[in-house]
Amino acid sequence: MAKVLLIDDDQSNLEFMRQLMRIEGHELAWAADGEQGLALIRQQHPQLVICDVVMPRLGGYAVLETVRADPQLAGIPVLLFSAAMSEEARAIGLRRGASEVLAKPFDLEQLRSAIRRCLAQEPR
Repeated sequence: MAKVLLIDDDQSNLEFMRQLMRIEGHELAWAADGEQGLALIRQQHPQLVICDVVMPRLGGYAVLETVRADPQLAGIPVLLFSAAMSEEARAIGLRRGASEVLAKPFDLEQLRSAIRRCLAQEPR
């Protein structure tokens, strides 16, 4: 069982992820924005962070850059997602260190595969 942190301001995504994590056998924590998410990452050191790109207060790219800049957190896989995920935005996420980048709405199998790949990664 892995500890997974979802950072997303969308309540429906939270409910979807809760169900998916329960089925996959993972523990899910949740933060409604990037600032709250970073605090939980520092406290809990999850094995995976799933983060929306567009959020109030602090967006997904800023969360990703902060995690990658911190030697104690840099090895945590980060899966970014957004409804506005163009090929350019996807490339930006990968260049900044995202482990995976997905567009919403999710294809369930695509999401499950991305989560499994992230959890199987060697620490950075």
